[in-house]
Order: sequence, then structure tokens, then C-alpha cells
Amino acid sequence: MKKTIIPGFLTLATILLTISGSHAQKIGVYECKWHAVASADSEEGLINQMLFEEKSKFLFLFANDEKNFYVDLVLADRAAIQKVMRFGLTTWFNPEGKHKKAIGIQFPVAPEENSEPSYKREKGGDRKEMMLALMDRKNQEMVLVGFGGKGERKIIDPQTDSVFHGRVEMMEGGKMKVSLVFPLEKLGRSIIESVNLPFSAGFETGYLDLTRQGGMSTGGGQQPGGGHQGGPPGGGMPPGGGHQGGPPGGGTGTQGAGTNQQQQQQQPDISELASRSKLWISQVRLAEKP
Repeated sequence: MKKTIIPGFLTLATILLTISGSHAQKIGVYECKWHAVASADSEEGLINQMLFEEKSKFLFLFANDEKNFYVDLVLADRAAIQKVMRFGLTTWFNPEGKHKKAIGIQFPVAPEENSEPSYKREKGGDRKEMMLALMDRKNQEMVLVGFGGKGERKIIDPQTDSVFHGRVEMMEGGKMKVSLVFPLEKLGRSIIESVNLPFSAGFETGYLDLTRQGGMSTGGGQQPGGGHQGGPPGGGMPPGGGHQGGPPGGGTGTQGAGTNQQQQQQQPDISELASRSKLWISQVRLAEKP
């Protein structure tokens, strides 16, 4: 009897380990680009230098120069875009290179729960104008987590802040780009330390919590890759089907059953919104000046 039970437990344990591993998207080592070299004049030039992680669907580029660290993240997946827009995105860093969230930048920030932007209350508004209003709103707020001490949260305007800068924008074909710039010293780094002191970093979206009433909020946690913890609070929703992951300006032609059908096809399935999109890079190595 025992001989049959033990292999059964081993098989179950193997299956559980395989399943849990499938939810933890990780990259071992990432070599940053030198910013002057990585700067591209075209969207194609930028994307050609970026790294794509298939499970999270994150396309990203880390770069640095003598003083600053640069993050560019591009999303084309409709569900991932909607999670960022509705529930926020946190870019995490651990200066000690551990697999644990230490400091983070929430940008874009999820709207406060039950908040409703004024453009959603206006009927018959132009979709392009509504999208521009949404992007303008997103670009006015950033939350710094842990930079001033464990658990500290500081709200800034990335358009006017002298240290941290950020921008979210729509690209051709409905893709979304998030950019961050801040001093290397905020990571406790100088260019001289680039080879010997790698740090870790990660991306994590919020998600649709189906276990909570209203389904518009998320939990909190400290470990990357946990699956059900970590990330900003939820709320808010971008207007229109086309801008929730489809091409910007989509669905602006004739109205009727055909247009509604097209917009419904552009919406991600609710199950796709009920889990985080996330990625953790174990070692990020700064580039040295060429």
C-alpha cells in the first residue's frame, strides 16, 4: 500500500511544482544598453533593441548613461494593456539583487476605487479626445514606493518632478509605451559599480479581483512571482473598446450592430484580466560607456 502511495505523492508534488513555476516569469541576466546607443529615432529602431518575454508579453529595454537609468516598456497584448490602464503598473527594483520587492515606481497609477473621470460621464464625447484626456490624467501622477524608507509612499507629478520622470503614450497599431527615467543613485549605483553589483528588477500589473465585491481591487504583497499578491489598488476603466488594447481610434466609423460586434471582439476575456502580468529579472547589469 505504501509503495503505491509514495510515488503518487511524488507525482503530485512534481505537478504542483511545474504549475507554480509556470506562473513565475523570470529572466536570469539582463545586460543594459548604453543610452546614447540605445536611443532610436523610430519606433522600429527602438523595438529592434528590446527584449520580448513571451509569457508576460512584456517587450522592454533597460538603458543607462553616466547619471540616469532608463526604462522603456511596450505592450501590444490587449489584456495586458487593459490591466495597466485599469489596475496600474509597478516597476520594482531590489538594489541588493534579491528576489524580493524593495523599492518601486507605480506608473501608470490605478485610479482610486469608485472614482470616475469626468469624461466617462459625458455622453457622445469624441473617443480620441477622451483617450487624450485619459493619457493626460495618467501622466500627471506617479507613486514612489520605499525610496524614502520601507513602506513609504510618495505621490509626485512625473511631468514636473526634478528627479523622477515618466510618460505613458499610445503607439501605432494600438500598442502602449511606458517610459521611466531617474538617477542611478536612487538604485545606490554608480557607473563604476556596473559589473560587480547587479541589481534585480521586475514589472507587475494589477488585476481584476473576482473574489471582492465589484471586482475592481487588488491585494498587496512583497514577493515577486507570487501570483496573487503585490501591486497597486484597482479602479477606473478607459473608455471605448478600441482603446482598451485595440488600435487607437478604432470603432469611430458607422455605428450599429457591426461596430458593437467589432468592439466586443476587441475586449479581452474576463479571465485574462483576473491574473497579473508580471516579470522578474534576477540580475540587471549596467552598461559601461563604449
